[in-house]
Amino acid sequence: MKKNVLFFALLLFATFQNAFASDIFNHPISAEDASKKMPVFENKTCKFTQNKYLTSSKINLTSGGNFRFIKDKGVNFETTYPIKAQNSYTTADNKQINSIVKAVVNKNFSYIEKNFDLYYMTINSSQWIFALKPKAKSPLNKSLKSLHITGENINNTGIITKMVISTENNTTTISFTQCV
Repeated sequence: MKKNVLFFALLLFATFQNAFASDIFNHPISAEDASKKMPVFENKTCKFTQNKYLTSSKINLTSGGNFRFIKDKGVNFETTYPIKAQNSYTTADNKQINSIVKAVVNKNFSYIEKNFDLYYMTINSSQWIFALKPKAKSPLNKSLKSLHITGENINNTGIITKMVISTENNTTTISFTQCV
Protein backbone atom coordinates (compact mmCIF):
# COMPACT_ATOMS: atom_id res chain seq x y z
CA MET A 1 0.00 0.00 0.00
CA LYS A 2 2.81 2.42 0.92
CA LYS A 3 4.51 1.75 -2.42
CA ASN A 4 1.29 2.61 -4.27
CA VAL A 5 0.90 5.87 -2.33
CA LEU A 6 4.55 6.78 -2.98
CA PHE A 7 4.21 5.95 -6.68
CA PHE A 8 1.05 8.07 -6.93
CA ALA A 9 2.73 10.98 -5.12
CA LEU A 10 5.73 10.85 -7.48
CA LEU A 11 3.46 10.65 -10.51
CA LEU A 12 1.44 13.63 -9.27
CA PHE A 13 4.64 15.64 -8.63
CA ALA A 14 5.94 14.87 -12.14
CA THR A 15 2.60 15.90 -13.64
CA PHE A 16 2.66 19.23 -11.79
CA GLN A 17 6.27 19.86 -12.82
CA ASN A 18 5.33 19.29 -16.50
CA ALA A 19 2.26 21.51 -16.16
CA PHE A 20 4.40 24.32 -14.72
CA ALA A 21 6.99 23.89 -17.46
CA SER A 22 4.39 24.19 -20.23
CA ASP A 23 2.71 27.17 -18.48
CA ILE A 24 5.96 29.11 -18.12
CA PHE A 25 5.46 30.90 -21.46
CA ASN A 26 2.40 32.64 -20.00
CA HIS A 27 4.70 34.50 -17.58
CA PRO A 28 6.93 36.97 -19.48
CA ILE A 29 9.42 38.96 -17.42
CA SER A 30 11.74 41.86 -18.15
CA ALA A 31 15.48 41.46 -17.81
CA GLU A 32 15.47 43.95 -14.94
CA ASP A 33 12.81 42.01 -13.00
CA ALA A 34 14.49 38.67 -13.77
CA SER A 35 17.75 40.03 -12.38
CA LYS A 36 15.98 40.90 -9.11
CA LYS A 37 14.16 37.55 -8.83
CA MET A 38 16.98 35.19 -9.77
CA PRO A 39 18.98 34.01 -6.76
CA VAL A 40 22.70 34.40 -6.22
CA PHE A 41 24.65 31.43 -7.59
CA GLU A 42 27.95 30.02 -6.38
CA ASN A 43 30.41 27.50 -7.81
CA LYS A 44 28.93 23.98 -7.51
CA THR A 45 29.87 20.37 -8.04
CA CYS A 46 26.98 17.97 -8.64
CA LYS A 47 26.02 14.60 -10.04
CA PHE A 48 24.08 14.76 -13.29
CA THR A 49 21.83 12.53 -15.35
CA GLN A 50 21.17 13.47 -18.97
CA ASN A 51 18.38 12.13 -21.15
CA LYS A 52 18.53 13.11 -24.81
CA TYR A 53 15.47 12.28 -26.88
CA LEU A 54 16.20 12.25 -30.61
CA THR A 55 12.92 13.25 -32.22
CA SER A 56 13.45 11.88 -35.72
CA SER A 57 14.53 8.39 -34.64
CA LYS A 58 12.52 8.33 -31.38
CA ILE A 59 15.60 7.17 -29.48
CA ASN A 60 16.28 8.10 -25.86
CA LEU A 61 19.96 8.23 -24.84
CA THR A 62 20.90 8.33 -21.15
CA SER A 63 24.22 9.32 -19.64
CA GLY A 64 25.47 10.65 -16.35
CA GLY A 65 28.40 11.57 -14.24
CA ASN A 66 29.91 14.59 -12.50
CA PHE A 67 29.19 18.23 -13.18
CA ARG A 68 31.15 21.32 -12.20
CA PHE A 69 30.01 24.88 -12.55
CA ILE A 70 32.59 27.62 -12.16
CA LYS A 71 30.86 30.98 -12.21
CA ASP A 72 33.34 32.91 -14.35
CA LYS A 73 34.28 30.01 -16.67
CA GLY A 74 31.15 27.96 -17.26
CA VAL A 75 30.19 24.31 -17.11
CA ASN A 76 32.15 21.08 -17.26
CA PHE A 77 30.58 17.65 -17.63
CA GLU A 78 32.56 14.50 -16.82
CA THR A 79 30.47 11.65 -18.19
CA THR A 80 31.08 8.41 -16.32
CA TYR A 81 28.44 6.25 -18.01
CA PRO A 82 27.75 4.74 -20.50
CA ILE A 83 31.26 5.79 -21.57
CA LYS A 84 33.82 8.07 -19.95
CA ALA A 85 34.13 11.48 -21.57
CA GLN A 86 34.89 15.08 -20.68
CA ASN A 87 32.94 18.01 -22.13
CA SER A 88 33.68 21.58 -21.11
CA TYR A 89 30.89 22.96 -23.31
CA THR A 90 33.32 25.12 -25.22
CA THR A 91 32.88 23.44 -28.62
CA ALA A 92 31.00 25.39 -31.27
CA ASP A 93 27.79 23.41 -30.73
CA ASN A 94 27.83 23.70 -26.97
CA LYS A 95 29.36 27.15 -26.58
CA GLN A 96 25.96 28.83 -26.91
CA ILE A 97 24.50 26.88 -23.98
CA ASN A 98 27.60 27.62 -21.89
CA SER A 99 27.29 31.34 -22.69
CA ILE A 100 23.61 31.35 -21.78
CA VAL A 101 24.10 29.52 -18.46
CA LYS A 102 27.04 31.80 -17.54
CA ALA A 103 24.97 34.88 -18.39
CA VAL A 104 22.01 33.68 -16.28
CA VAL A 105 23.98 32.81 -13.15
CA ASN A 106 26.10 35.96 -13.40
CA LYS A 107 22.94 38.03 -13.99
CA ASN A 108 24.29 39.36 -17.29
CA PHE A 109 20.89 39.90 -18.80
CA SER A 110 22.04 42.28 -21.59
CA TYR A 111 23.22 39.30 -23.70
CA ILE A 112 20.13 37.30 -22.84
CA GLU A 113 17.64 40.11 -23.47
CA LYS A 114 19.24 40.84 -26.85
CA ASN A 115 18.63 37.26 -28.07
CA PHE A 116 15.71 35.90 -26.01
CA ASP A 117 12.26 36.51 -24.69
CA LEU A 118 12.38 35.85 -20.94
CA TYR A 119 9.87 34.02 -18.74
CA TYR A 120 9.83 33.38 -14.99
CA MET A 121 7.50 31.87 -12.46
CA THR A 122 7.62 30.73 -8.88
CA ILE A 123 6.44 27.18 -8.19
CA ASN A 124 6.51 27.46 -4.39
CA SER A 125 8.46 29.40 -1.76
CA SER A 126 11.80 27.89 -2.79
CA GLN A 127 11.36 26.58 -6.37
CA TRP A 128 11.33 28.58 -9.60
CA ILE A 129 11.49 28.18 -13.37
CA PHE A 130 13.29 30.55 -15.73
CA ALA A 131 12.75 30.00 -19.44
CA LEU A 132 14.16 31.51 -22.61
CA LYS A 133 12.84 31.46 -26.17
CA PRO A 134 15.01 32.87 -28.95
CA LYS A 135 13.63 36.06 -30.47
CA ALA A 136 12.51 35.75 -34.09
CA LYS A 137 15.47 37.85 -35.35
CA SER A 138 18.05 36.07 -33.19
CA PRO A 139 20.52 33.77 -34.98
CA LEU A 140 19.85 31.28 -32.15
CA ASN A 141 16.28 30.90 -33.42
CA LYS A 142 17.48 28.53 -36.14
CA SER A 143 18.80 25.90 -33.73
CA LEU A 144 17.27 26.44 -30.28
CA LYS A 145 13.53 26.30 -29.58
CA SER A 146 13.65 26.93 -25.83
CA LEU A 147 15.66 26.52 -22.65
CA HIS A 148 14.02 25.84 -19.27
CA ILE A 149 16.06 26.21 -16.10
CA THR A 150 14.45 24.91 -12.91
CA GLY A 151 16.03 25.65 -9.58
CA GLU A 152 15.76 26.00 -5.85
CA ASN A 153 16.77 28.61 -3.33
CA ILE A 154 18.62 26.97 -0.44
CA ASN A 155 20.11 29.17 2.28
CA ASN A 156 19.88 32.26 0.02
CA THR A 157 21.84 30.51 -2.72
CA GLY A 158 20.46 29.33 -6.05
CA ILE A 159 20.90 25.77 -7.21
CA ILE A 160 19.93 24.65 -10.70
CA THR A 161 18.14 21.31 -10.38
CA LYS A 162 17.16 20.74 -14.01
CA MET A 163 17.68 22.13 -17.50
CA VAL A 164 15.60 21.24 -20.54
CA ILE A 165 17.11 22.23 -23.88
CA SER A 166 14.73 21.91 -26.84
CA THR A 167 16.03 22.10 -30.41
CA GLU A 168 14.53 21.23 -33.76
CA ASN A 169 15.92 17.69 -33.59
CA ASN A 170 15.99 16.73 -29.93
CA THR A 171 15.11 17.48 -26.33
CA THR A 172 17.82 17.18 -23.71
CA THR A 173 16.89 17.02 -20.03
CA ILE A 174 19.72 17.33 -17.52
CA SER A 175 18.97 16.74 -13.83
CA PHE A 176 21.42 17.79 -11.11
CA THR A 177 21.61 16.16 -7.66
CA GLN A 178 23.96 16.00 -4.68
CA CYS A 179 25.23 19.54 -5.26
CA VAL A 180 27.94 20.85 -2.95
